[in-house]
Amino acid sequence: MKPSTGPSATPHHGASASSSPLLSALQACMRTPEVREALGLLIPEALHLWAGDSALKQKVTRPVARHIESGFRQPGPEEDERQAGLIDRIPELVDGVLASLVTATQALETLGPEEKRKALEALVASWDPARSGLLLTRLARALNEVHATHPTALTAAIAPAVRAWVASTDFGVLREAADTMGPEVQALAEDINATLWQYPAKLVLSLSFLPDLVNLAAICLNATLRRFNQASPDLVADIALSLVRSIDGAMLGTVLNELGEVIRKVHTGSALIGEPGRPRFSEDMRQLAGAAAARLDAETYWQARVALAEDKATLAESLHDALADNPAFAAGGLKTYAARRNPGRRVTRQGLEAMDDLPDDTLGDALDTGLSDLDLQELGDIANLVTALVNRVLDLKPELVPSLVQQLADTLDVDALATSAEGLAGASATTLRPVLRALLPDLLTLLCDALAPEDDPFEDKMAAARQRLRALLVGPEDTP
Repeated sequence: MKPSTGPSATPHHGASASSSPLLSALQACMRTPEVREALGLLIPEALHLWAGDSALKQKVTRPVARHIESGFRQPGPEEDERQAGLIDRIPELVDGVLASLVTATQALETLGPEEKRKALEALVASWDPARSGLLLTRLARALNEVHATHPTALTAAIAPAVRAWVASTDFGVLREAADTMGPEVQALAEDINATLWQYPAKLVLSLSFLPDLVNLAAICLNATLRRFNQASPDLVADIALSLVRSIDGAMLGTVLNELGEVIRKVHTGSALIGEPGRPRFSEDMRQLAGAAAARLDAETYWQARVALAEDKATLAESLHDALADNPAFAAGGLKTYAARRNPGRRVTRQGLEAMDDLPDDTLGDALDTGLSDLDLQELGDIANLVTALVNRVLDLKPELVPSLVQQLADTLDVDALATSAEGLAGASATTLRPVLRALLPDLLTLLCDALAPEDDPFEDKMAAARQRLRALLVGPEDTP
């Protein structure tokens, strides 16, 4: 039986020992030869530590320690048998220690602040890191040795308890409880918030811990990274790459396969359980979005989007102002521009090279399958809708587009544009000449074919365009 952790764990004066589960457990532990043997070693050692260098204390404690040691010593079993018995008693000992700690903490709560401080300091001072490290090391070593012959020993020990818990737990009841927890959680959240808002100072103080947590995390991260940066590059690289090498690539690939199969099954199952042409996933998402949109305040939502855009612009402006005050930083961005863009282009080139290395039949089949699945009807519908919207805008607000174009033209520095165009044309005249000679023949041929007379609804406009082009090329005086 587990010792009680409530107030009844502390026996009242005059109560029998059997009335307290904790005392019963402690008495059971005390009766075991192993515990008596351990106490026979620990108590004299504690008396020796208490006596310290005091001759008077040593004179008093020495005979007491001998008496206790002889009183607790148990003749009989050999050392290995005593250790085996002690191992068998470990669960009982651990349970008794935990119960004792619960009782001790209950007593700790009754002390004043100064007494609590002294007790906590004494507790920390009494903690032996060497022994705790030794305990952990021995447990890990024992586990390693067990795993050498029984790789799933812990599972074998834990699994029965898990199976018993699963078998004795009614998950249907848990599911029903979870379904009914919504109002409970909401009421609790509202009550907590109502209570906190009754004490605004406490609310502010509780929220003030968030920056402290961020600062503490930053301090710890900085200390860790600083130690890494103090090491040599080869050591840091070896540590980082050793982590990469420790990843099980085969298992990662298996996980990705299973995840991909789950996604595929969800997609296929959605089509199977939905109406023809309407997968269940899209219908559920439509209902979810509709329910959210019905409660969404459009004006507030778009005002929030505007506020976020302005805050983003403010952040960018602040960054630019900081860069303006640090020319070396801004110049570094320009100097490394190509170095930051080249890796991406290199990856793109390698991908194209991988496609170019495919056999002709494989590449042809892949392109035929991939491109034939393009929904060009959707692309055409998009173009039609964009054109229709532009036409509606021109009909509803005929002055809007010319006004926007005029505003843009007024802001442009025409002289600067002319100078830039002249400079670019002059700088690239020789280098681009082979490119232009390679492209222009086909482009001009295509243009001439489009300008040729043809019986279609656009012929009148095309004829006027040809006439203006002829007048431009040969001059108005030569035009028939």
